[in-house]
Amino acid sequence: MGNKEMKWIYEEIVGKIPPFSLVSYKYSILLQLFFLLILGLILGFVFHLGLVSLLYGSLAIMVAVLWSLLILQLGPTLRRFRAPLSKDENELLEQYKGILFHRKHYEAIPGLAIFIPFMAYLFYFGTNLLEYWLGKHPHIILLLFVSLLIWDICYRMGLALWTSILALWRSVRLQQLAEKRTELEHTPYTELRSLRRLDINNVFFGIISLLLIPLFQIDRFLVTIILIFMVFISLISMISAYKVSKVPWLPPDLYNLVKDSSFAYIGTSFKGVPHVTPVVYVFDGQRIFFNTSKEAKKLKTMLKNNKVAFLIDKRDMSNIYENKAVLFTGVVKIYGLADIPLRFINMLSALSLFMRKYPEYTRKYRTSELPKAWQLTPIIARILVEVKPIKIIYWRGAKQISVPV
Repeated sequence: MGNKEMKWIYEEIVGKIPPFSLVSYKYSILLQLFFLLILGLILGFVFHLGLVSLLYGSLAIMVAVLWSLLILQLGPTLRRFRAPLSKDENELLEQYKGILFHRKHYEAIPGLAIFIPFMAYLFYFGTNLLEYWLGKHPHIILLLFVSLLIWDICYRMGLALWTSILALWRSVRLQQLAEKRTELEHTPYTELRSLRRLDINNVFFGIISLLLIPLFQIDRFLVTIILIFMVFISLISMISAYKVSKVPWLPPDLYNLVKDSSFAYIGTSFKGVPHVTPVVYVFDGQRIFFNTSKEAKKLKTMLKNNKVAFLIDKRDMSNIYENKAVLFTGVVKIYGLADIPLRFINMLSALSLFMRKYPEYTRKYRTSELPKAWQLTPIIARILVEVKPIKIIYWRGAKQISVPV
């Protein structure tokens, strides 16, 4: 699918109307919603609406703005997406983009499916919300404006359903296909992280919908619908994000090498002075962790310069062509007291992995007979460090291979 084709129907229509067509899409969305806000305030003063009605209208427009800013990130992110080094995964993601931005604009169907029943309920079956918002006998111009605003809200709610359901399907299939990879097939880490970030955006999309509750507070049925929408969008988006987080970003050759090896070398540098140290490490399938003493030179160096090289190798002395090694160059995340509230589960998981992978090491280093700086007391004596790769070089035998991150 060409990048130019990756547009919603809303983008295509508005993109042809001046002055919105004269600015980029990001600013055209803000310009449209600012225009709606000004128009709403003008109509409110002309038709003598109360302050509460103006506040409700402004709240609805603010929700539309926040939703638009979240949805806005989807197209540009997927346009920058690099092709996975796996034929099946690449075909899946191309299919995902093709359905998401289909030329027949199926994304408008969920919005219509919400808008039509809602308008019927509003005018014929529900509680008197129109009177609650606009007073008795509202002018036809006010009704048209409110209908336009309702369509804006319903269209974006439909987009949230469309994108989150497709994202869950994509994540489940991606995880299944990842299990069939061979050799160097994989989807790069940055692309998987982008997909996960889009899923998290959808979670916030669901949470923002709670801001609509004050508008419908006199109608319990609609309040219940909003709550169901919020739970549904947030839940399936969190499941999708979790599924993506479990997709290995390393190809099978490298994954097995990193998973099975026990030792690595961490290279640091500050003011032109290099420093290399052997370390033990753990790999949880997504992240590489090692720990170091608070007194270690490498920690003091990393605090000044967080750029590192992390080498893992497997040696066969009888046949050099069976040797394998992988070099990660990137940055490190040094865990401290401030990370405990938000990253406690990661830290606990890393400690558990160390205890399972190196039972003798952890048992010895937990004894009080060793110097305090060597003991495995988290934060106090030992510091957890996470390696975040930017570039990967892989050696297999005498062949060097660059692996996209």
